[in-house]
Amino acid sequence: MSEQTTSGDSDLPGLDAAARRVIGSAGKAPIRVIFVPGLGDRLPPLVHLQREALRTWRALGVRTTMFRVRWSSDASFQDRLDRLDEMIERYEQRGERVALMGASAGAGAVLAAFARRRSVVAVIIIAGKFLEPEDIIKPVLLRNAPFAQSLSTVPKLLEELGPDDRAKILSLRSARDGVVDDEDTLLEGAVNETMRVVGHVIAIGYALMFRARRVVRFLRETMTD
Repeated sequence: MSEQTTSGDSDLPGLDAAARRVIGSAGKAPIRVIFVPGLGDRLPPLVHLQREALRTWRALGVRTTMFRVRWSSDASFQDRLDRLDEMIERYEQRGERVALMGASAGAGAVLAAFARRRSVVAVIIIAGKFLEPEDIIKPVLLRNAPFAQSLSTVPKLLEELGPDDRAKILSLRSARDGVVDDEDTLLEGAVNETMRVVGHVIAIGYALMFRARRVVRFLRETMTD
């Protein structure tokens, strides 16, 4: 396991003329990053801040979209995975290369989606919580049924990811999380990097705002291997 220290659902049309011009002129399909937030995806102010942070990625030549699991809804984790898979497929049909990025509980969703669909070019997890459901207090699991289901589903799916698959995963974590057990944010075989920040929410915001260049570099390196 390597460890490094470094400083809505939507309906999509088919591949349009503009997308074809991008592919034809550059010779490569554009990169689309689908971001899956954590349990805070029910809080409009937090969702807004994350959307605004993702907008800055356009300057790096990356298109971004947010997919909300809606962790506190009555939907099942499997149903939400199916919807995420449909979104990935629609973007791929448009001719885009799709990468997944998940924060906190969203890490489990993107890891599960990657295990189901290996055409995903890379996966980024930020302060991820995808293991050890016993570490989460029962009221949180009861209020967020899809999250509870993910914690029992994802470990089994991870067993299907071989060394080449895991090398396509970048895990960003804080120096000390304070919410998620620090060891839980590590994924064996992935590229694990510790950011010079402390705190769970701070790590997510820092990664979206200040680690974008690192993430995009990782995506491009993964796609040229």
